[in-house]
Amino acid sequence: MKKKIALLVDGEWLRRRLEDALKGKLPNGVTADVMYRNINQIVEADEEIFRIFYYDCPPFDGIETNPIDQSRVEFKTQGKYQARHRFLSEFKSKDFVAMRLGIAKQRGWTLTESYIKKAISGKHLPLCPTDVLLSVEQKGVDMRIGIDVATLALKRIVDRVILISGDIDMIPAMKLARREGIQVVLVGLSNQVHKSLDEDADLFRTISPIV
Repeated sequence: MKKKIALLVDGEWLRRRLEDALKGKLPNGVTADVMYRNINQIVEADEEIFRIFYYDCPPFDGIETNPIDQSRVEFKTQGKYQARHRFLSEFKSKDFVAMRLGIAKQRGWTLTESYIKKAISGKHLPLCPTDVLLSVEQKGVDMRIGIDVATLALKRIVDRVILISGDIDMIPAMKLARREGIQVVLVGLSNQVHKSLDEDADLFRTISPIV
């Protein structure tokens, strides 16, 4: 008899790691199809998917003022917004997917990584509007993952929870699931995972990034 499983995916965490691992191979970034293929590769032959819980945030759609030239920036009209919106729309239509969306909250402007590297190297360049970007933080994602893990475990909906995340805030939820007799599988990329998470998992699997 197959093990019934639930996959819980921290979307932003996995997206960034796939981008790093597949650098130069993703002309359109991490698409919904690429994300879905990489998630499903870790499902084993003796397992049956109950649901893929995907946790993310909608793109920030506010209007802010660039601190360098005081220009008005309407994020909803930008290409990144359109691409992000398209990704979420396409991914939630995939088989067995349940989308769990938090809130994107702006945390002020910050220097771009490229400008910081130039400054560290000793180059003294004037700040341009493109040298800053708006810092956006996800809110409510960890809470939603924890609630779903607890619900799946307490109601005995699945036999095994597969967690794709590197956030140590997941540890209490992992402990609860194991106390309730649910197996916890932790997934990483290239065998990189926080030691504290690994200690509270029953099994460990690795995603080998594919396009």
